[in-house]
Amino acid sequence: MKTISILNLKGGVAKTFTAANMAYELYRRGYKVLLIDNDKQGNLSKAYSRYDAENVAPVTRLLAGDWENADELIQHTEYEGIDIVTANMSLFGATWNLTKEDSENQIERYKALVYAKMQYYGDCTIYGKYDYCIIDNPPDIGLNVVNALAITDEVIVPVKLDEDEQKEIAEKAAAGENVRAKEIAEKVAEKKAGDDYETPHPESITSLCYSCQKYKDCNVKTGTCQKCDQYINKAEAEKTDEQRYSEEQDAIDRQTKKKLQERADAEKMEHLPSEGNIEHKQHELKIVASDYEDVISGKKSFELRKNDRGYKQGDSLKMLEFKDGKHTGRTIDADIIYMLEDYTGLTEGYCILGIRVTDYTGKVSETDTESGAVNV
Repeated sequence: MKTISILNLKGGVAKTFTAANMAYELYRRGYKVLLIDNDKQGNLSKAYSRYDAENVAPVTRLLAGDWENADELIQHTEYEGIDIVTANMSLFGATWNLTKEDSENQIERYKALVYAKMQYYGDCTIYGKYDYCIIDNPPDIGLNVVNALAITDEVIVPVKLDEDEQKEIAEKAAAGENVRAKEIAEKVAEKKAGDDYETPHPESITSLCYSCQKYKDCNVKTGTCQKCDQYINKAEAEKTDEQRYSEEQDAIDRQTKKKLQERADAEKMEHLPSEGNIEHKQHELKIVASDYEDVISGKKSFELRKNDRGYKQGDSLKMLEFKDGKHTGRTIDADIIYMLEDYTGLTEGYCILGIRVTDYTGKVSETDTESGAVNV
């Protein structure tokens, strides 16, 4: 049995895609394949419809040494020649626990499976039953990966070609040229150390990276980037045509409602009574003699009144002075220039009128005030 590990410390380079399709192609050619999903995300297990998020995964038990025979760990897939040891998030805990163990066989956990016997096949070992073992590894070097490498014969490192290289290869293929894997490998080898890394784009720090479409592949991402010349809004870029159409219609609806509201407001303003069309009333009121001088001097510029006459700003008042129940003959003409009602502290039904005196008649001397006589 030849064991092949698919490994790259960079995510998103099609490791799982490579493992899944390589296993299927070998199966088509008549080989028996054992897959080991060594990534806690369990994408390879999902690809072959064997993912189980609830129970402890077989690969977790393998790494922890919690198993007795290989049949407990290996599951058949829908393809007769492909079996799999599945994974889920429980692998994370097993990897962490193994780092704290003080044992000599920390890197020999997977090796025990290779030479284990399968009860279903009599005395046949894993090594003898399968032609290939393909291990899909996560983008890190944990003890689960070290264990995988301990039984690995060959390592395949998937790489991502840039757009220009992909275009060049596609053009050659379209022209009928034989594009070999060797040529692709040479192109990758031509890259110098650090060529995969770009000059840092962020000009300052912000959480902009988290909403960027290039987040997974960016080597300069930070949790605090505020501005970046390579930023592409992921949500906006990945919208479907239906979503864009719906948003456009919503925007049109909002704009239409806004214009209709503006038109309605304009029409309402046109029909508001103008200053010249307002009918102002004159209200005749009584005023006590003690307030007369204060009103005409401006010392008292307000009136607290019960609003039983429909007072409005702009109306006028004719205030008649009364003393001892009799009209003295003196009057004050005033305009209502301000009105306050429905205010906290005001008794319901009452209002405060701000007034400006426009005219008055009569002047009272001290002796006349005492006798009640009036000079006009």
